[in-house]
Amino acid sequence: MPALPQPSSGKSLLRAGLLLLTVVSLLAGCAGRPVSGGAPISRWTQLGAQDTISLRAIVAATDACPTAIVDGRTLPLLPRTGATPPNTPARNNPAFEPDFAVVTCELALPRSARQASIDGQAMPMPRTDTRRIVVIGDTGCRVKVPADSPGDPIQDCSSSADWPWQRIAIAAARTQPDLVIHLGDYHYREYCDQPALCSPLRDNGVVVGYDWAGWHADFFAPATPLLAAAAWITVRGNHEGCDRGGEGWMRFLSPLPYQACPDQRFKTDSRSVLANNLTADAYRIDLGDKLALVVADNAGHEDYRPATPQEVEIFTRTLRALTTLPALPQAPPVWLLLHRPIWYDGLDAGSPPNALQTALAGKLPANLQFVFAGHQHAFQTINFAPAADLAHYPAGRPAQVVIGASGTQLEALDPQSPVYEGKVGSGGMERAQPDGRLYDGVTASSGIFLNRYSFLLLELDDSGWVGTLLDADGKTISHCRLNGERKEIACSFPGP
Repeated sequence: MPALPQPSSGKSLLRAGLLLLTVVSLLAGCAGRPVSGGAPISRWTQLGAQDTISLRAIVAATDACPTAIVDGRTLPLLPRTGATPPNTPARNNPAFEPDFAVVTCELALPRSARQASIDGQAMPMPRTDTRRIVVIGDTGCRVKVPADSPGDPIQDCSSSADWPWQRIAIAAARTQPDLVIHLGDYHYREYCDQPALCSPLRDNGVVVGYDWAGWHADFFAPATPLLAAAAWITVRGNHEGCDRGGEGWMRFLSPLPYQACPDQRFKTDSRSVLANNLTADAYRIDLGDKLALVVADNAGHEDYRPATPQEVEIFTRTLRALTTLPALPQAPPVWLLLHRPIWYDGLDAGSPPNALQTALAGKLPANLQFVFAGHQHAFQTINFAPAADLAHYPAGRPAQVVIGASGTQLEALDPQSPVYEGKVGSGGMERAQPDGRLYDGVTASSGIFLNRYSFLLLELDDSGWVGTLLDADGKTISHCRLNGERKEIACSFPGP
């Protein structure tokens, strides 16, 4: 059998990722049929359901899927989805069957696989002892015209200051993580149909659309160094609903076999909701025998609305991987990963419980310690007193961490947000303590709120997990300590 190249160090993977970023960035603004010279345009490793590893690659429409060497065995990647046929007529709905001039390739491996390469390039593989985790969320560049609310809906995608996702990807890769978790909203370049507002974007080379060019510019090109640094866990965001970027999600990042999105239109009667959004069942990923992650799909949940019986039934069914976990003394702690938070400032505290809150009340396992979510474009921690809601959470509510400030326009700059203030940084509406609002009828006992571009690095030391909130250049904003027994994350509030 051919010899497998030795695993690269974190610095070598980062150098390789930066080199590939230079190459693929040349294609990021190309809306035509990409030419890759036979090499993958993008490649990465992700963890999925049924305890599997998935090697993935994207190649030009005319290229064959590459070959992998896995633990000394030569194995071909197989087509996951083909390219859109050339000259396919444009449709009235830009989110339905957009143009993808690429082939997605995939190879499923058991978790026992240890080394892999694609075309001689070592691929990141999950470690048996995961000790460094990067968590990011909401990375896409916000382009949405016409606006449905006051204020400028256009983020400057050509500015690394206004859209720092590539800076964050580079800084996160430098931390040499064992695992990357993305909490959803990869694609935000939806549409732009007002000439006065859109022409300056295109003059600056900004690509907009649900097609391959949009996905490449918004996610794959800037993510290159971080894709090369570690295996990923991908969570579906509401921007990956079938009425938005869902077709790209299904082709590239869904952990499940490909399913074509139906014809759905955003903000119409056919919009994506839980019942029609190909909502996936939650699944469990074990990181050794010391931590279990449950990944859930709540992208289609209209969480601002009161619960309906149908929505509650869907969550009851799709969240069984979480709610049926054995409550054994020796069971490992559990963290829940989803996009829309269970509780956050974007929900009306006075409204009735929504479907997710209703479905989870009284059913969360006692060893669920933390919930990690995105969706709100800020960093927020919410802790509850152990006896604050015993009727619905006899073992106490888990702490919740919102990490949704990894590139997308911050809440502070969105006039439609309840925490809008028109500026970013220290002061203003940032909080060192909860403000007394109710989260599904209960106040938080502690927690902070920050309006800054950021990502979270979690590290396991002798006393448990610690967190460091880092800015777009990798500088420390806040230090955190996770106390699983108390279901609490305590983070320092940064100075001015």
